[in-house]
Amino acid sequence: MPGLLKRIERIFRPEANGRQESNDPLDTLIQSYRELNRLAAQIADHAERAPYPGMAQTLRRVAEEKRSVANALRDRINTIGGTLYEMPVDIESGGNHWERMGRDLSAHSTLETRFLERAARLNEKAPDAAELLRQAVERQNHHVRLFMDLIARADPQAQQT
Repeated sequence: MPGLLKRIERIFRPEANGRQESNDPLDTLIQSYRELNRLAAQIADHAERAPYPGMAQTLRRVAEEKRSVANALRDRINTIGGTLYEMPVDIESGGNHWERMGRDLSAHSTLETRFLERAARLNEKAPDAAELLRQAVERQNHHVRLFMDLIARADPQAQQT
């Protein structure tokens, strides 16, 4: 019964920025995995639509690195007895490569901030989960530079799809 009460409380307890965030380490890791996995799929999709082979290769590498970090989260979830149900992912697109890269950078930055906020919230209750989220951010922080480089080289006026 206490588990049910915690879930009901989470439904009705508002969080910052209108988002509902769980203080349960397992729920937090599951949500983090899903968000990172979604972003990896989005970037992989954008790699397939990139106008130049070098850009596509960079994006595929970024997507694979994000999948690798997501897999580490998945492994921890499985280790602590959690269950993941794969869900369809919602991929954001754009009118051209420049817009897609901007969306990828924005999504990456938002997720990075979210992971650090979650790590801070979990630090006392589940320091190992908090550390895993901090490591996830650290392993991906070079992606900002890669996205900035791709955006700088993309032509915002080009109408490629």
